[in-house]
Amino acid sequence: MNYQYASVQAKKEHYIPTLEINKKIQMKRNYSSLLAVSFLFFEVLAVSVVFFLLYDYRITQEFNRDITFWNIDSPRFSNYMVFFLISSVIYTILVYRYQLYRFRASSGLADELYKVIQAFSFAIVLTIGISFLLKYTDFSRLVVVSYWSLAICAACTIRGLKRMVYIQLAKRGALSKNVVIIGAGKFGKALMEELTNYSYLGYHIVGFVDDHERNDVHHNKYLGPISNLREVLKNSLVEEIIITIPSERDLVNRLITDLRKLDINIKIVPDLYNLVMSTVQIGNINSLPVVTLVKTPMRGLGLVTKRFIDILASALAIILVAPVFLMTAVAIKLDSKGGIIYKQQRIGKNGKPFYMYKFRSMVSNADSLLTQLESHNEADGIAFKMKDDPRVTTVGRFIRKYSIDELPQLFNVLIGNMSLVGPRPPLPNEVEHYGDWEWRRLEVLPGITGLWQVSGRSDLSFNQWMHLDIYYIENWSIAFDIKILLKTIPVVLKGEGAY
Repeated sequence: MNYQYASVQAKKEHYIPTLEINKKIQMKRNYSSLLAVSFLFFEVLAVSVVFFLLYDYRITQEFNRDITFWNIDSPRFSNYMVFFLISSVIYTILVYRYQLYRFRASSGLADELYKVIQAFSFAIVLTIGISFLLKYTDFSRLVVVSYWSLAICAACTIRGLKRMVYIQLAKRGALSKNVVIIGAGKFGKALMEELTNYSYLGYHIVGFVDDHERNDVHHNKYLGPISNLREVLKNSLVEEIIITIPSERDLVNRLITDLRKLDINIKIVPDLYNLVMSTVQIGNINSLPVVTLVKTPMRGLGLVTKRFIDILASALAIILVAPVFLMTAVAIKLDSKGGIIYKQQRIGKNGKPFYMYKFRSMVSNADSLLTQLESHNEADGIAFKMKDDPRVTTVGRFIRKYSIDELPQLFNVLIGNMSLVGPRPPLPNEVEHYGDWEWRRLEVLPGITGLWQVSGRSDLSFNQWMHLDIYYIENWSIAFDIKILLKTIPVVLKGEGAY
């Protein structure tokens, strides 16, 4: 497809009042910056109050004296002040490194809070090490541990409040970022859907320009052909342009050149087939640079660490939820005839079959009834999903909603057939219909939870499910697993998308 764009030299009538637009954009950014600085100030204030209250409390207990907040003559005040300053500096650096200083959200709240916990934990650990090197060791371990936990709670609370304020302002349009999307092909439509579904990102789609798609997409307004872009920028305050047709290099170069004077962010969605290319490693053969395609980063020491965490966490979880196991077993036995545990063959890593364990949530002859219900399948792919499946028992509906039926899979994790986090293990008849792309799900151990569960669970289409699993495989890390596990907790407690 050929796209056309009229340059400013060729279209003098499309002149844009550059200075006026830049001024309006800067005013909006200043407002966002002011709010960001305000909440950072409150965060610093809260953390400081926590630290010095803990210090004063410790000193009053040790020396039997009244609390005198911020008294520089108090015992060991200078030592504690050094600890506080070092940890604050390191935390500030990590806040900048993780881009946690912005007021506009660039990710979900769970991601932001995870980064806060990670940054503060690193700051405390590094500060302890530096303090030992500087021979500042006269600290109370109780104060340090309490500071670590309470300061994280204070910082997360402030950031939770900030997110509430941000969402309200974004809904009113006060802080939403006005964006125009160039191109309404596969990537353009996917981007529009993403920005519309995830309102916390704070994007307001002014519309899109495209030379071929001339109808509104997902309720997003068609603004005309790409040659009409300058007219759009003149009539609307646009802060960001996202180009989704990067293969049109000449067009992209002209756009970037002509819009350089405007203080508008220009982003390009790379057409790199990122769900096909896998992870890449840069290396060389003698003096020749080469790019090696790697199936998944889940290998080497990382894979060993993942397995160690699986064994430790599953064993601990089995002990902790033993009472739940007992109560669920009794409820299932009283509710309907049949066994307590349902054993089903699934396909694991590299196509190896194994038996997956679950609490029985259906009638005992559920498998034989499946053929009668195939016409009621509500999934758009080869998997079978039915919201009001008549085979599900009363207790089964409850334990499915809150994922209690999945708990016996902790034994699968302990054995080594599954992992805590990974793609869901498919049925043999589903794998028979897999193509090369879907088979990629079988390159790693299947998991109890995964991106699919924290992104909609059973409400996802088969295609979305596949994309999420492959994205996880190609972008895996221990930190990614921890994020998914943390996100799973609220999703399970709410019972969202499970049936």
